[in-house]
Amino acid sequence: MQRPTRRRAAGAAATTLTACSLFAAATLPAAAMTVTFIRHAESQGNASGYIDTSTPGPHLTNDQVNQNGGPTGQQQAQDWANAQCPTAQCTKYDALYASTMIRTQETAAPFAAKRGLNVTVLGAFDPDHPQRNSGVQEISAGIFEGIPEGEGIGRIGYILAPLAWTMGLQFLSVPGGENGLEFNERVTNALADVESGTTDTNGDGEIDAAVFSHGATIMMWTMMNVDNPNLMLFAQHQLNNTDTVVVEKNADGSWTLKEWAGQEVGAANYPTQMFVNVRDLIVAPQKAIYNMRIPVLSLDAQGIVTTGAQGIQDVAQAGVKFVTDSVTDTVNAITGIPGSIGKSTSQVSKVSTLNVAADNDTPAVGNPAEGAKTAVENVTADATTEVKKVTELVKPTTSTVRATNGATKLTDGNKAEPGKAVSAVRDRVNRATDEVRGEVESSARQARETVKKLTGAVKPGKADKSDDSKPKQKTKDAA
Repeated sequence: MQRPTRRRAAGAAATTLTACSLFAAATLPAAAMTVTFIRHAESQGNASGYIDTSTPGPHLTNDQVNQNGGPTGQQQAQDWANAQCPTAQCTKYDALYASTMIRTQETAAPFAAKRGLNVTVLGAFDPDHPQRNSGVQEISAGIFEGIPEGEGIGRIGYILAPLAWTMGLQFLSVPGGENGLEFNERVTNALADVESGTTDTNGDGEIDAAVFSHGATIMMWTMMNVDNPNLMLFAQHQLNNTDTVVVEKNADGSWTLKEWAGQEVGAANYPTQMFVNVRDLIVAPQKAIYNMRIPVLSLDAQGIVTTGAQGIQDVAQAGVKFVTDSVTDTVNAITGIPGSIGKSTSQVSKVSTLNVAADNDTPAVGNPAEGAKTAVENVTADATTEVKKVTELVKPTTSTVRATNGATKLTDGNKAEPGKAVSAVRDRVNRATDEVRGEVESSARQARETVKKLTGAVKPGKADKSDDSKPKQKTKDAA
């Protein structure tokens, strides 16, 4: 008589454990991917002083010393490899990638030999996807190909359009070369291949890849995509041969710059945050129009409708994201909230915006994964609502400060003299902070209650066995 009872108890425990595991998996962010870009060593093109972006391009230099009395390209590549792997046992990086150009592959070779890994070429022609734009090769110089790099109009003309790309004007083209939309698409696609083709081979619990590429490609793509760009780095420290740039892909798909030529890069300040918000807003319609080119030129009616609808949706989402991020970043700059609930403003706004329109209906009983997902979406949506409430509370008082002092002061070094207006802001913010904390805690309790109901409603032995209730394994294709 005890066996059925024990079986039921065991089944209930297993169901509860499964639901809790799924809920934990839904609430934890995905593991971040770190990419280390390495600019190639000195090439024969560098030594010549002329712009050379042709593929496959020249080899590394291999004389006793280069024209400046320093190491040649092949020696630079060997020195870099030795610095990364000073001992016999080398486990740095999970995978190695290079562009279609010879100089990057030759730069990667010494380190690949020490690490014991193959070098995967990004951007090689794929017969199964002939239209796919992918690669980390150098930005095409167009009409400036073969012009002296350090003098005359060549250097300015070649780099002018790419600099505009970093400010969001991606529709501009290097004369005779590619535009920013094409460039950004191919590098982003290549990094998607890196992500799908890289696993944790060194056992450190992280995914980190080394990508051997080119100076302009590394600098421009980084500044076009990270959430903490610093355009002054172009003037302060352009990348030399074998210099590195480290970027990290976040759980929400955004990128953060971590290191530039060995120097750590901090988080974005308020002006940079607003710059990124504007940049991303103006890129969205450009990208939507760019994506229409294939169906329009192919006279694909269905493709035109589908791509057009997707473009309209993307532009609308970019507009909503711009407003949400700008308001939240401004509130954060003035008040320092919502740090009190354990998250940075950018985390709350940028993740929550994507979930506001999520379906909040109660999932079918017996599918704890869907229940956990819905619970998390409810929490993030509520957090976004509360940030908006804070904004409304702060807004009228901010206007009062402007009227009294002439301008709103955002930094400690520029604060106006303490007065009634500033005190009013502080009081309102304190009240708003308490309200945000209370509402978010209430939402968290609701999420926990949802999980409890789901686990209690699933009867032992009759859990949903459909494919949708099982964790799906991600297939990683070779790059």
